[in-house]
Amino acid sequence: MPERRLVLAAPRSRMRDLAELVHAWRDAGVRVERSPFDADVPDLHVLIGVRDDLDAALVVGPARRAPATVLRAPFALDRRGHRIPVSWLPVTSPAGLRRFAATAARVHRRDGKGRAVAVLGQWHPRYLRVAERVATLLEHGVPTFRWTSDVITREGMVEALGSGLGLGVYIGHGRPVGWVGYHGTRRHHFDAFAGEPLGALLSLCCRTASRRRVGLSYAEAIPLQGVAAASFGATGDTLHRDNTSWAVGFCAALASGASTVGELVVRAAPPSPSAVASYRLFGDPLAPLTPAADAVERAMAVPTYN
Repeated sequence: MPERRLVLAAPRSRMRDLAELVHAWRDAGVRVERSPFDADVPDLHVLIGVRDDLDAALVVGPARRAPATVLRAPFALDRRGHRIPVSWLPVTSPAGLRRFAATAARVHRRDGKGRAVAVLGQWHPRYLRVAERVATLLEHGVPTFRWTSDVITREGMVEALGSGLGLGVYIGHGRPVGWVGYHGTRRHHFDAFAGEPLGALLSLCCRTASRRRVGLSYAEAIPLQGVAAASFGATGDTLHRDNTSWAVGFCAALASGASTVGELVVRAAPPSPSAVASYRLFGDPLAPLTPAADAVERAMAVPTYN
């Protein structure tokens, strides 16, 4: 694999909390360009716009900044017009950063093969139809597990996500505090999460990256809690047709060989600017979508009601 280059922008005092991930990136052949700062959070869109040698960027900054104010999309355009995945992570505590770094490093060091996907969704006909469509599109090339809320409880779903699959995709209603599905899923439901992390957890719904009336959005919390190396969520309202386009795009991107969450998002992005505008990427933009070595076997053993 050709060498990749990533920019890591973070407060100078917090760079050491990310050391484990930096080592894992370098072990994976990523050239890490550290860009420490002391005051203002750098604008990645400006930084990338004058470069043509970057493959991804992560900015870590003060938790008072909301995702919508730091990034304008889940990717930025370089000077060639190429889409470069960009992600955000707030500094809530040194322990949270270290937990994220350890989680992402663990995902990078996996020795599993291929991809494996969990399809999650709210118990409502239109969301179940999209979930079924995703499962059907993937069934011949990617091991896929449909853990929608008509066949598994919230507690069962949280435990199932600890199987260590490469990717989880939720389809349904969302709020800044979490998913409406599974009788309400909040970040505290993952407080005791002790399983193998996902490579990425994607929420195709409204507002899971919004800071409205919350100090930390659900999408931001997922990588900080060690549930996944990366997450994806919207800062505002989204349209069902746009989220369906994202879902189908993810299937096509996986079929075409996307192996990291950044590649997945860039390849899957719908052509409509409005479909892209609300979404942001969190955590490691180079998070691999590779499952843990025994993840598929563990996922096959998850009990469901169907």
